[in-house]
Amino acid sequence: TGRLWQLWRIKMQKATQEAISYNLKMVGSEVLVVKNGGWRGKVERVINEEYFEISKLENPLEIEVVSMYDIRSMGYGTQ
Repeated sequence: TGRLWQLWRIKMQKATQEAISYNLKMVGSEVLVVKNGGWRGKVERVINEEYFEISKLENPLEIEVVSMYDIRSMGYGTQ
């Protein structure tokens, strides 16, 4: 079982790295955050495969850590 555990761990690490790599494409993008009443922000940094640092557009010095599940892209119709 030790070998299976190592293979599983390697697979999970690769999946995490792929998710972070994909999320890095969002850095610099404007997004809509749907928690705390909803607000617009800019992705500043990827923390891990689920969480981002988002600065508020109305006050860029105010930064919050937000789950990817609470973020919507600012595509057509959201601006």
